[in-house]
Amino acid sequence: MSPNTLLAYKKWAKDYDTHPNPHILVEHQDFVKLTDPQKNEKILDAGCGTGKYTEEFYRAGSDVIGIDFCPEMLEIAKRKNPQIEFLKHNINRGFPFKASRFDKITCGQTLKHIRSLNPVLAEFYRILKPGGKLIFSVTHPEINFEGFEMKYRPNFFLAEESKIYHHKFTDYFNAFDYSGFLIDRIKQVPVNRTIKHLLTDRSYRILKGRYEVIIFRLLKPKLRSL
Repeated sequence: MSPNTLLAYKKWAKDYDTHPNPHILVEHQDFVKLTDPQKNEKILDAGCGTGKYTEEFYRAGSDVIGIDFCPEMLEIAKRKNPQIEFLKHNINRGFPFKASRFDKITCGQTLKHIRSLNPVLAEFYRILKPGGKLIFSVTHPEINFEGFEMKYRPNFFLAEESKIYHHKFTDYFNAFDYSGFLIDRIKQVPVNRTIKHLLTDRSYRILKGRYEVIIFRLLKPKLRSL
């Protein structure tokens, strides 16, 4: 991920839990449901930020590790949950884990900061167990921001301060083919009441029901397809 992106998250870290990512608010319920964390499952939460999802998986009884490239985000995550293992790592680089280590990998709203999807997806594939699942979310490739108006202009806009790559559906599907993943489930998540308080009344009326986020659940087959 780019230096600008790192600086953006460093800046956001101290306010992240009180002024969270609207996409995370929108997707949260569906993302956790699709992950379906189970007791004793080994889960890697890649791009964990301040540990919101990591903590939920831990409370479900999973054996979870959170990784992130932003030290400030990780400091907050560790302070909130000292019992969870958090590691500093940039997912653009190979993971410091042996092959077939995890039952599931989650990656919420992180891959949009990655220029080349193929190497990252291939690494996810490598460290997943056969039959394991990758669950990741991104801004919907066909999102339409027309009519988007917030009640209050925040001091921080991620889109203005970080590098975001607007990958198309074909980019994701090609990366799945390259890495060997099979599509298990796709969930398109619309603007909903979870961010109504952030939008003007007019904007919410316009945007309600318009797709904002997409969640992919991918499967590493037990026997790799030819």
